[in-house]
Amino acid sequence: MNRVQKIALFFVVTISVAFLLSCIAIGILYVKVGMPKALAGLGFMGIAGLGGFSALIFQTEKGKVTLDERDRLINRRAALAGFGTSYLLVGLACMIPFFILGPKASISVSWLPYIFGGVGLNMFFVHSVAILIQYGRSDKGEKV
Repeated sequence: MNRVQKIALFFVVTISVAFLLSCIAIGILYVKVGMPKALAGLGFMGIAGLGGFSALIFQTEKGKVTLDERDRLINRRAALAGFGTSYLLVGLACMIPFFILGPKASISVSWLPYIFGGVGLNMFFVHSVAILIQYGRSDKGEKV
């Protein structure tokens, strides 16, 4: 497993753990205190920020080639996958309320940080999963 794969796996694990703990906390808090206060469970999403330290944890080894053309191609495809899914999520976040509530309805601006954060985490998650899938596929001798 090379450095890029380790970083991608670390991102997938931290984002997944953060999302799971947030869902559990929101569920428990919803039963105990109700919905507006239950959103405090989103604080567990801060665990996903630990993924930013992955480049420091998995440092480059001296004397080894860090990236070749294949690695760059995999990263580019993964970035496009992350961008595409994020663009899709922004589109859904804009259009679903339009179709459900109608064109004359208004939405609170307080939803924008949730949309922005969710789309950002989605981009990192899909980018990392796409990297792991592409490396896993090519390890078996298949063409990337």
